[in-house]
Amino acid sequence: MAGIKRKREADWCEVGSDILESIMRRLCFVDILRMKRACRWWFSVGESYTSSPSYLPCFQTPWLLIPPPEEEEEEDEDDDKGERKSIISLCFFNLDEKKPYRDVCLCREVYEGRCVGSSHGWLFLLDKTANLSLFNPFSGARIQVEGSLKEGRSEEEELFDVDSYTADGTKYKKYKGGRAFISKAILMMSDICKKKINKDKDGVVLIYRGGEKLAFCMFNDGRFMDLHGAHESYNDVICYDNLVCAISQFYGFVEVWDFSTTGFSPSPTKVMDIRSCLPLKKAIEFQKSTRQVCCSYHSYLVESCGELLSIVRIVSEFMDVHVHENGKDNQPKKIRLYKTVMFYVYRVDLHHKILVEMESLGDQVLFLGGNNSISLRVQDCPGCIKDSIYFTDSYWERADEDDSYGGHDMGYYNLKDKCVKPFYDTLHRYKMKPTPFWVLPNPW
Repeated sequence: MAGIKRKREADWCEVGSDILESIMRRLCFVDILRMKRACRWWFSVGESYTSSPSYLPCFQTPWLLIPPPEEEEEEDEDDDKGERKSIISLCFFNLDEKKPYRDVCLCREVYEGRCVGSSHGWLFLLDKTANLSLFNPFSGARIQVEGSLKEGRSEEEELFDVDSYTADGTKYKKYKGGRAFISKAILMMSDICKKKINKDKDGVVLIYRGGEKLAFCMFNDGRFMDLHGAHESYNDVICYDNLVCAISQFYGFVEVWDFSTTGFSPSPTKVMDIRSCLPLKKAIEFQKSTRQVCCSYHSYLVESCGELLSIVRIVSEFMDVHVHENGKDNQPKKIRLYKTVMFYVYRVDLHHKILVEMESLGDQVLFLGGNNSISLRVQDCPGCIKDSIYFTDSYWERADEDDSYGGHDMGYYNLKDKCVKPFYDTLHRYKMKPTPFWVLPNPW
C-alpha cells in the first residue's frame, strides 16, 4: 500500500561491541569462535575480547581429534622431494553435539600423523629430527621448543637415533612413528587457571624413549634435562601444585619432584616415592575373578578437586581373529583383539604416602588417553555422564604394531554401573589412524 514505510531490517553488523561482549561472556570458547565467523566486525570484537587479560575461558567438554567417520584421502606436496603424497583427513568430534567438525585450523604436521599429544589446548608436534613444537588449532598460534633431546647424548646411546623412532621404527619395534620417541608430553604452567603460556616461567615435560625416560625443558632455558626416576617404564606424568608427578607402568608406583624452590626452574628435587602394591593386587584379583586369559595394566595421574588421583585401566586381550586390510585383495592377517574392561580409582595421599581406593568420582568426569589427563565437573561437560571416565586408546604397543588394527579402544566407564559403553562408533573399523585423543579448546 502506498504511503506505508517498510521497517528497515536490522543490520547485525552494526551491533555495538558492548552488547557483543556481554553475549560472549555467557558463551564457551567454541561458541565464541562461531560468532567470530559471522562478519569482520564480530571477528574483530571477538579477537579483542578473547585477547583481553581479563578474559577467562569457561570450562567445556573436551573435543576429540579423530579420523572422520569414513576415511578420506587428500593430496599434499612433500617438502623434501617436491612429490605429492596422500594424507588422511582429520576432524574434531564434539561429544555434546555428537557430530564432527572439519573446519578447525590444523597444520600440516597434524595431518601427517606427527602429533604426540595434547595439553591445555595445545598439540605437541614432533618432526623427523626430534624438534618439538606446540600448535593451537583454535587460535593458530605456534611455539617452537628450542631444546632438543639429541643434545648431550653419547654416540653409544644408539636408542637416541631419532630416525629409528620417527621414521619407520626399524630399530625399536615396540612402537612405530613419533609415539616411539615421545609417548606423553605435557605443559608445565605457572598460571594453570588462565591456561596461558608464560615463556619466562613455563616449560614442557616428556615421557620418551618408549616410556623409559622422563625429561623437562623450560622455554627460557632451551635445554632438555632428565628427571632420574627409579621405576621405568612410565605411563603418565602431570604437574600438580608445583610438583611433577610420574606413575610407573607395571606397578603404579608414583614418583614426585618438587619445582617450588625457585618456581619452575632447572633445579627439581625428588621428594617422594610412593610404592603401593594395592593397584596391582586389585588388578590381579579382577583378572582371576573374571577369568581373563590375558590382561595389561595402564596407569594415569589426574588432578581432581584439588586431589591427586591414580587411575588403573585394565585392558583385556581376546582371541585372535583374521581380518582383510582395507582395499587389498590378499590373505587375511591374524591379529589379537584388545578392549578396556575395567577401571580402578585411587586417591594419592601425599602426606601419608599411601593410595586410598575410591568408589566414586562424585560429580566429576575424567578424560584419559594420550592427552594431559583432565578432570571436570559434569555441569561443565554437556553431553557427559557424571562419575565416569571417558577414555581413548593409549595402548601404544598394540595400537601402532599393525596397520590393520588399533586405536579403536574408546568409550566411557561409569564407576557406579561398572561397565564400559561407547560414545563413538568404531564397530566397523579395525584401525583408527592416527590414534584419537582429547583436546581442550583454548583461545591462546
